[in-house]
Amino acid sequence: MIKWLGLGLGLWAAVDCSAEASSPAPQTQGTHTTSGSGGSGGTGSGLPLAGSLATGTAGTPTTTGTAGATTTGTAGATTTGTAGATGAGGGGALAACPAPPAAGAIADLLIDDLEDKDNGVARVGSRTGYWYTYLDALGSMITPKPDATGTAPLLPGSTMCHGGMACIMISGTTAAADEVAKKYPYAGVGFDFSNAKKPCVYNASAYAGIKFWARGDVPITIKLNTTATAKADGGGTCTGDLCNGGFSPAGADVVLTAAWQQIDINFATAAPPAWAAALAMHPDKANLVSLQVQVPPGQTFSIALDDFTFY
Repeated sequence: MIKWLGLGLGLWAAVDCSAEASSPAPQTQGTHTTSGSGGSGGTGSGLPLAGSLATGTAGTPTTTGTAGATTTGTAGATTTGTAGATGAGGGGALAACPAPPAAGAIADLLIDDLEDKDNGVARVGSRTGYWYTYLDALGSMITPKPDATGTAPLLPGSTMCHGGMACIMISGTTAAADEVAKKYPYAGVGFDFSNAKKPCVYNASAYAGIKFWARGDVPITIKLNTTATAKADGGGTCTGDLCNGGFSPAGADVVLTAAWQQIDINFATAAPPAWAAALAMHPDKANLVSLQVQVPPGQTFSIALDDFTFY
């Protein structure tokens, strides 16, 4: 699903650029794909360019058997995670959003180190989300392409990663902004913390923040989305012009370089962008929905992301 999005950059600071967040991940139910390496090469800054998947057919069952086969007698449980969380698109990890929302314990720090080379976040802390790319309808491009059908899941690449053999890699271009028409193109990548064919609320009260590693050649807009900032199709309850502003370190963009750098989203200090200052000062960690890394307008980009953890 492609949706309009104005960016939370000081350069684009106008209430009219209401920054609707990325589309939620594909709605197709599938299985948690473990085959395929994807991503090849690198040019210019030495960053890997996201590419086609190298091996495996999306949706091929894992070595533990058909999703839904049980090892303990509990319906839908598998040895590799929740049934339905595998395969193309990875949508529908749960039959319904948990009530109360899924919550993580303090020991469940890993979000995803990508080393399993599948399209889902690590199945710890009751997390059941998965990775996806998204972009506007204004001429921007991203590789791997968004998967609205559930047939081509976003899988990690394996070139020049941080501390391991797998990382998320994206590349492409974003179209130029049109200030007169108030159009602000974008492209990005992200994951839901919990998913049941739609983004679900996730309770991260046990944690103080999120850290991950990134490298690239452009500024990025980090968007930690909560129920208060996401619209209904993104798992939230927000309505109006300030929806989907998200939260990021200091409320500002992060400038990537060719060297890996660690990015810290501290819940106590993360802030919305200046154009959405009327939102809460800091994210409500008990009501997280998704985390997204987005590229501003007018950029040619190659980005790698790795080692996402709570702390």
